[in-house]
Amino acid sequence: MRAAIQTATAALVSAIVLSPAAPLSAQSNPLYVPFRDGAAGALYRPDSGPAPRVGILVMHREGNFMRHISCTEFSQRGFLVLCMNSRFHNNESAVNWELIPLDVAQGVNYLKNVQGVPRVVLFGSSGGGVTMSFYQAVAENGPAVCQGPNKLAQCSDDLAGLTPADGIVLSDGHPGNPIMRLRSLNPSIVDESNPARRDPALDPFRAENGYRSSGSSEYSEDFKNRYFEAQAERMNRLIDMAAQQLQEIEAGQGPYADDAPFNSVGFDGARLQSLDLSIRHTTLRPAKFLRNDGTVTTEIVPSIAPPRPNLAELNATFHQGTQGGLTLRSFLSSNAIRATHSIDERRIALCSTNNSTPCMLQRVTVPVLVAAMQASFQNLIQDMESNYSYARSEDKDFIIVEGATTGITPCTTCGGAPGQFSNATKNFFDYAAGWINTRF
Repeated sequence: MRAAIQTATAALVSAIVLSPAAPLSAQSNPLYVPFRDGAAGALYRPDSGPAPRVGILVMHREGNFMRHISCTEFSQRGFLVLCMNSRFHNNESAVNWELIPLDVAQGVNYLKNVQGVPRVVLFGSSGGGVTMSFYQAVAENGPAVCQGPNKLAQCSDDLAGLTPADGIVLSDGHPGNPIMRLRSLNPSIVDESNPARRDPALDPFRAENGYRSSGSSEYSEDFKNRYFEAQAERMNRLIDMAAQQLQEIEAGQGPYADDAPFNSVGFDGARLQSLDLSIRHTTLRPAKFLRNDGTVTTEIVPSIAPPRPNLAELNATFHQGTQGGLTLRSFLSSNAIRATHSIDERRIALCSTNNSTPCMLQRVTVPVLVAAMQASFQNLIQDMESNYSYARSEDKDFIIVEGATTGITPCTTCGGAPGQFSNATKNFFDYAAGWINTRF
């Protein structure tokens, strides 16, 4: 498998063409690189300086990352950067998560075998974090990592022989789409065939339950616990429905021969920790805090992301609240996870899905840098701390960047004086570059 990928990747050299001229913030001449199966990349090389000795690969599950902020920021700092789109870019409904490592493999082999850089670091931002963690876990351990009776979807032996990368940087790399969905679905929906049937005692947008239309909501401990358990119950119910329908299709009894639509009302936008800022709002332990002036302190660090009471409107919409466009397979592969509680990780079957950062990081041994953005709109600060804790790597680092959003830009809606977080972008990329150069 590895030889086949390397041969196919090497054949791409003659197909590389200059991209259309476009102004970029620094490095202005990226090369378009087509890969197999619809994947593609943009290669960013430093405008000057010595030949890079480290290549950085950037990719997301389905987002368009060919112009991600990291492409130019890392190339400015002397790295060769390949920013890729997977075969599923801009198409969540088509995602077959278990094929994602094949696209990452093309990028790793292109950097190592075509561009000739001796070291490759995987960069995972947001959903790219689990993308890169999954790849590295399989590359280090083989397909057994993503196979077994506990898995909602199985990978194939085509994932054998992948080339491991040399390190991973996770920038607000969340715990995986399934865990994010688990914590975002509305559990007050008690009948999937009749979504209008609701349990008002579980409605997160009722004032009686603690919802506030402005500022932070205030839910009781009793409500939160019932809510988190009900989220898991609803996710398990959806999984059972999807698995049954897929079983019927595979037995030749379904309306289609291969797959079927699977839409879920209220499947997003009901994330309690984005409404009530008392939930998972700070690190659990003192952590390294990269301040705007470039100094690093060690302290309990709070999230500064503002509450999102507008989720009440978004959860009720088709485009934002309903996960429309999924199929049975894309739901089970990339949006589902077993649990009995949505927040307590001890009650989440972290490895029931292959789209799980904490599951995969337990099988990764290369150096790992985990960076949390203090102003992440999803309030991910404890999730990043958890990723760091689960990482098996002996060489691992965790830092929080003051005032940075998930997009690695300064927060402009977090209060404070104008320009208070003006160095957020520079500080993160300077720190990450130093971390990489120290090791490689």
